[in-house]
Amino acid sequence: MANTSYLRRVVEPFVRQELGRRYNTVFLPKVMGLVSGGQREFNAVSHNAEVVASITSTGGKTVSGNVSSGKVRVAESELYYLTLVSAATKLLVVTSPEFFRMLAKKLEGRLAPGISVELIELPEEMAEEVARVQAEASVEMSPRRYQDRLPTRRRE
Repeated sequence: MANTSYLRRVVEPFVRQELGRRYNTVFLPKVMGLVSGGQREFNAVSHNAEVVASITSTGGKTVSGNVSSGKVRVAESELYYLTLVSAATKLLVVTSPEFFRMLAKKLEGRLAPGISVELIELPEEMAEEVARVQAEASVEMSPRRYQDRLPTRRRE
């Protein structure tokens, strides 16, 4: 089974740190109240709750090389929840340049006011590990014919 905890343990803290640099504040995961009455945990919330962000590390394509409508729908659901939180700045943070370009094209003119999609690129080694974890998870969900496409962990 793919160990996707790497994303939560390593990638999300890196993104929160980068958001902190960009917005000159500290970001932590936090459960926020929604205008609909419910609650939801967001990956990165500034200390004063003026900036709320959801982080996605998904890659742009499936293991077979196609655009993943499921990955796009997950990003769209994150955008939906951002519409339900009260904050001056609402962000969907994407770590994959390829997925960022795909989303920017697909969502052009379709974002709710006050919401933006930002790219925070990962360092090369971190991006490689994310790609490996994602490929492993994708292969687990794909037909057997794609299992030979699973990248191996680089040994040094």
